[in-house]
Formats: sequence, C-alpha cells, structure tokens
Amino acid sequence: MILVIDVGNTRLKWAWLTTTGLSDQQAVVHRDTKPALWTAALFDPAQQPDRVLVSNVAGEQMAKNLSSLTRKVYGVKIEFVTATRQFLELTNGYLDPSLLGADRWLAVIGAWTKARTALCVVDAGTAVKVDSVDANGQHLGGLIVPGIHMMRDALLRKTSDIARAVAQSTPSMAGVLANNTIGAVSRGAVFALAGMADRAAEIIEQSTGIKPQLFITGGDAGMITGTMRARGEIVPDLVLRGLAVIAAQPR
Repeated sequence: MILVIDVGNTRLKWAWLTTTGLSDQQAVVHRDTKPALWTAALFDPAQQPDRVLVSNVAGEQMAKNLSSLTRKVYGVKIEFVTATRQFLELTNGYLDPSLLGADRWLAVIGAWTKARTALCVVDAGTAVKVDSVDANGQHLGGLIVPGIHMMRDALLRKTSDIARAVAQSTPSMAGVLANNTIGAVSRGAVFALAGMADRAAEIIEQSTGIKPQLFITGGDAGMITGTMRARGEIVPDLVLRGLAVIAAQPR
C-alpha cells in the first residue's frame, strides 16, 4: 500500500494506492491552519504504507513537517517527486526541467496516461496553471496566473473605490453580468481565467494541428468550466494520479 500526497498552496490532498487502484481523494486546508488539525486528518496510525510519495509546492517547512511526521507515524522515509527531463514518452519542455513545478509535471503525467494524445491541463487552484503536451508527448510549456481568490484579493488590497463598494454590496450572482461590485469582482476573475484557458486551448490546436483533450483540475475547476466555451473533463485528483503512475514504475 502506497500513500500519495499532493500539497498545494492552500489544500493538502491524499489517496491510497493499493492493488485494486487509487482510493478517492481526500483533502484538508493547511494554509493558516494549526498543523495539529491537518496532520490528524492525514496521518492514520491504523494504516501502514510501504511508501509515501509527495508533490509539495508549499515550501521547505512543509516538507520538513511531512518528513518528520512520516518517519514518526509510519517509520517510512518520504519520497518527494520533482520534475525530470523525461518520463516514459513525456519530454519536459522547460529549459531547466527542475524548475517546472512538481504539481504541474505530475498533472501532465496523469493526463497523458489517460489521453496518450495532444492535451491541455488547466489546474485551477490558488494559482491557475495551464500546461500542454503534443501528440508525441512533448511538453510545450505553460502559463501561470493568479487564481480567482488571489485576483479578487489583489483588487481589494490595491484599490480604494472598489474595496469600499465591495464592503457595501449585497451579494447576488443573478444574470451573466453582475449588478453589484462584489459580484463583478468575483465574476470578472472567473471570466478572465475561463477566457485564458479557452484561448490557450485554441492556440495549442492551431500550433499542433490537433484539438487537445482538455483536463481541468484544482479546487476552482467547477467555477471555471461553467464559463469556458471549450468542454473538458474535470479530474479532481489529477496530480495524485500522476503520483500513482510514478509509484507503479519499477525502482
């Protein structure tokens, strides 16, 4: 049994890989949360994994905490997965492959395992990341922009009139366009990200000559897909699926 963990900027997700496949994803918020709360949810002394594989984009302190707890609770040395130049048919498109975020690389691996053709991954979390692969498994690179909540928070912190109007608004999401400032800010962020994802998929199709299969993951995936023109498959555990693929490889 193998424990796979995806540590994002805000949430920590995990699943168990057994001979019958990958369990359902579980998640807990770790950002601005006391460690005792999220560690109690993640580490179950009744379980005993043979290995623990982790994708971590939450910094060195999180890595140290996870390493220490994994040794203490399970007696296992943690395995942090990072991006490589090559994985099976996939080739990393970054000039320095090690600088590609582990979560992005693993999402690409998870998507490629499902599609085996040109694809586009949209990961809608704290930051929104877009990555693409052509039909030969060549990673074409990607995009990174602030996520929905980060865009909204930037407007509230960096403006005076908008922030004041938001504080006085009555929340309402009726109609396509908002009739109040808080709705206009939130919906504007969703439209901006959905438009970016749509445009990225169009450019990928133009450059490769193949319409890419679209995969959407991340906590805000549902909000973006409802506004996008393109239709894709929501896969909430795409990073964990990538970890499971790596875990299954001979060591």
